[in-house]
Amino acid sequence: MVLGGLELGLRICGYGYPTSFFLRTKIDGQEYYVPNDRFGFRFFPAYLARTPVPQRMPVKKPANTCRIFLFGESAAQGDPDPSFGAGRYLQVQLRERYPGTDFEVVCVAMTAVNSHVILPIARECAKLDGDLWIIYMGNNEMIGPFGASTVFGSRVPATSLVRANLAVKSTRTGQWLEKLVQHWRPNSASPKTWEGLNMFKDRPLRYDDANRLRAYGNFKKNLADILRAGQGAGVPIILSTVGSNLKDCAPFGSAHPASWDESREREWEQLSRQGIAYETNGDFSNALAAFRKAAIIDPHYAELQFRMGDCERALTNATQALHDYELARDDDTLAFRADAAINHIIEEAATARAAAGVHFFDAARLLAENSPSGIPGNELFYEHVHLNFAGNYLLGRAFAEQAAKLLPESLRLRARGEWAAAEFCDRRLAATLWDRSRVWQENFSRVSMPPFTSQLNDVPRARFYMANLKRMSAQMNDRTREESRGIYTEALAAAPGDYPLHQNFAQFLSQIGEVPEAIAQEGKCGELLPQNPEAAFKAGALLVRAGDTSEAEKSFVRALEIRKEYVPALNELGMLLANQQRTKEAANYFTRALAINPGYPEVYVNWGFMDQCGGNLNQAEARYQQAASLQPAGPAAYFNQAVTLAGQHRRAESMNGFRAAIYMNPQFWQARYLLGMELAGENKLDEAQAQFAEVTRLRPDFDRAHLNYAVALARRGKLEEAQKEFQTTLKLNPTNGIARQNLAAVEANLAALKLRGVETK
Repeated sequence: MVLGGLELGLRICGYGYPTSFFLRTKIDGQEYYVPNDRFGFRFFPAYLARTPVPQRMPVKKPANTCRIFLFGESAAQGDPDPSFGAGRYLQVQLRERYPGTDFEVVCVAMTAVNSHVILPIARECAKLDGDLWIIYMGNNEMIGPFGASTVFGSRVPATSLVRANLAVKSTRTGQWLEKLVQHWRPNSASPKTWEGLNMFKDRPLRYDDANRLRAYGNFKKNLADILRAGQGAGVPIILSTVGSNLKDCAPFGSAHPASWDESREREWEQLSRQGIAYETNGDFSNALAAFRKAAIIDPHYAELQFRMGDCERALTNATQALHDYELARDDDTLAFRADAAINHIIEEAATARAAAGVHFFDAARLLAENSPSGIPGNELFYEHVHLNFAGNYLLGRAFAEQAAKLLPESLRLRARGEWAAAEFCDRRLAATLWDRSRVWQENFSRVSMPPFTSQLNDVPRARFYMANLKRMSAQMNDRTREESRGIYTEALAAAPGDYPLHQNFAQFLSQIGEVPEAIAQEGKCGELLPQNPEAAFKAGALLVRAGDTSEAEKSFVRALEIRKEYVPALNELGMLLANQQRTKEAANYFTRALAINPGYPEVYVNWGFMDQCGGNLNQAEARYQQAASLQPAGPAAYFNQAVTLAGQHRRAESMNGFRAAIYMNPQFWQARYLLGMELAGENKLDEAQAQFAEVTRLRPDFDRAHLNYAVALARRGKLEEAQKEFQTTLKLNPTNGIARQNLAAVEANLAALKLRGVETK
């Protein structure tokens, strides 16, 4: 009774969070299921929790609708941009092939999850009138929640303990108790901020580690229960193996046995160095001979296996090369890819339940068969497991072909034509040149940080990315821009209620400078998913760019009304107020943001920048250092180092640091501004002007950027442009005496030149 009363009281007070994957809501008078953005709180610290793909699904499935649930992790979701994931290509394929039926592909995949998280999602989906399940999972079994090398809590507890733990956390009482425990016994091992794969660098796992073997057992149990949930609902299931990049993704970590003696290690090292020397000189036969001798001493050193694969491939021994690359993946001590054991468990589970509606599909083989020499690489993958546009089309097409076999015969008989080609699907999804460049650039920033930079193939991968981005950049002109706009218009005419299309169109319009239209598209997104604060937040950022700071502030506040703990809005609202010299209000928003997520580096950078602009250099330095400690290998660390070097008047080194931060994050406007200041100090006015111009585009509400841009323009004799920038500075900050003084001087010069009849433009 006491526990029941406590639970009831907490719920009445609104304490805690819902734990279901979907929430019911009304949009335009109709009931929909929408993702619960706090679903991940049971599995991750709240400030690290990933969120589901924004979408909506009618509570009552409409007539002539086939509902397909796609389960998995980030690879199934379509990371880094789910709007171009395999599920999206699957939906286009089925809708085009079978007109008259609405194929509703509901992506319930999430970043960083594994089978422990997918099981409760599956049990919930079993009650939601699905017609088909597709399961593509296995990459995160070791690093995800309760995995063998996880950083999010307990490592490989028994599944019974995991489920008991999750059951307790599904109650408000359990959530309250967990918060008490975290308060009194904070988990110092958990990451302070999201660093992607780099969070797991200190959790290596050899192939024969006992924790790894237990994780396989947990995966097997969870998979069996996931399949049982689908079978209980009478839903046919396509269970797939998981593909990975073998040829162009070297192991992230390698380790020798702990029991090695010095003599064996010396012999192995000598053979390995000898093989590397031969390989460097292009003598692959002798390199392979040396590597094979080393492999007799230690056959499970992942990097050695990868080098052997490279040599076998150079000698056109594709079959053996594939085998070596697979061993390199399986022996990788940072287990970020589904290995042979995971795929074997998947195949066994499908085979055992074949008579009960589970259909096996070997995606790993499909991806290999569609790769040069039968070895998957950069042709289909961005990096280790995430498929690029070509890879997602291939997988989506294969899923469509498998799904077609399970459709009712009456529907199959209405099939029209052939499966849609990649070009058609790309137009339907508006995968334009601009979007491709954006996604590749985002991934380039990702692979430019650890642990990717520690891989053997880091340099050739960087060259591959740069060549790809350069090729796309050369094609981006007025003609392709208008073609891309036309593709969006065509795609939205075919699917006017498609949230990702409106969202991507807004990004495209923003990218080409059509800010008012971009704001209108974000408004459409807000209408489609009014419970999601993202559209209001992005509209606010666009309004800042449009120079309408008053409406921007309202938009950020609206995002916070939808979700009061939405840290991106708190952070941007703080920066907006800081740029208006409303520093006390700004500090309040920064404080609120860090109370919710103390590991959000952007808040420390923004707050530090506000302090720096206000002359509080010591406090600014402390905040920059805090941001750097949260991202020790990221842009914040380079930025902090560059600020320190600038303070020591080591200008050349500081400029390199600012450039590195910008390279990792092209939107890092504070780094651009300070780089512009350093360049101006070196009298490199063209470069300084370019940086200040970009800052005024990214943060047009920052008066100092306009001021310095104006000064750079004036020093280069561009007086009319300088005049406009000085005027903008004064509009943003009427008390800026330097801008007023310079504006008077520029206007006097312009008047004098006009009297002399000199052209000033």
